[in-house]
Amino acid sequence: MTLNDTAAHYLQTYAAGGEVDGGWLFGKALQQTQLDFSPESLGRLDHMLAQIRIRAKPTPELLESARGTNFQSLVAFYMIEFARRRTGADIAWHDRASALRVLAPGTQLPATAFTRLLAYAADHGAIFLPLRWIETQLLPDNKIIPSSDYLASMLAELGRHGPPAWWQAAHAMGRIASWQMMTAADGRAVLPLLMDDRAPKTWTTLTGGVSRKEEIDEAVERGRRKLEENPDGLGWQVLCHDDVLGEGREKVDALTVVARTYGDDPLKLTMAFPYRPKRGGRPLVILKPRMRESNVPPETFAKLDESLKRGLHAVKWIYGSSWDESRESEGHSRPMPLPRPKAPPPPPAWAAPAPARDKRPEPAPEKKKGWKPW
Repeated sequence: MTLNDTAAHYLQTYAAGGEVDGGWLFGKALQQTQLDFSPESLGRLDHMLAQIRIRAKPTPELLESARGTNFQSLVAFYMIEFARRRTGADIAWHDRASALRVLAPGTQLPATAFTRLLAYAADHGAIFLPLRWIETQLLPDNKIIPSSDYLASMLAELGRHGPPAWWQAAHAMGRIASWQMMTAADGRAVLPLLMDDRAPKTWTTLTGGVSRKEEIDEAVERGRRKLEENPDGLGWQVLCHDDVLGEGREKVDALTVVARTYGDDPLKLTMAFPYRPKRGGRPLVILKPRMRESNVPPETFAKLDESLKRGLHAVKWIYGSSWDESRESEGHSRPMPLPRPKAPPPPPAWAAPAPARDKRPEPAPEKKKGWKPW
């Protein structure tokens, strides 16, 4: 079980009125607090922590007991999940060892009680230490930080380089492009797909089954209208369709992926992923991607590109090889082993030549008496 699974298990168990193995410290107070992700629950959480600090006067040793760590973990999981629900950000749980593997080289994380659980938002380069905040609320002689202020600080960090919806849309661009390229690698038709924030890991096909070119063109136009008009009031949408770049001898097949986010600070981003189709026994080759539209500065796009790449690698190909193995590298296609020629099958028994026979000289005709050659 990963730490992400553990977090989900703790929250689900608490919501059902149960306890995890070992139980919760201050279990009765936890249930009375009703942590239900409502804005009011933050005030109730502050009240519970204050009462524990004043009345129970917990020690570090008590908080580090099995029931104490369960209690602290639950509150930490709750606060990070609250931030994730507010922003939709991709936040993963780590222990100290796994965090050091994914953070930039040279990152310092002290080996303390509050680094046993860390929350990392890779798209935003943000790492959170909720156990440290919980410790300051429970032990004496610390500055009290209300849970609403702590939540606000996390939301500000997640939005420091732009709205979280930007990174969600960029990640979706990578996922949908990888899926469509996998389809092309299998030699199948690439039909237009649409994704949005209502179901960020699934997509909708805009045509039914194999369609004529006119139907596909109409579906693409319909998808583009949805992106521009946003009739459903969505947070973000992503459209992907097959396309052709260039003209004449410069024509090349490509996937065009269009992302739109909405609100006070919208994102407009369009990427093209050219490729050479699977043909004549040769596998598909992905060429260098091209930026076709962007309303953000290059340094911001560089951060979004990291999220897009994570989306590309989030899809495990079931056809072809993988995105990386199909990419063109340094102007040349990555070497793909050609199939070895098969030995010809043995001829059928009826086609085999008859066995050779020993040829012996035929006996000379017997001479008859009185016979002479003429």
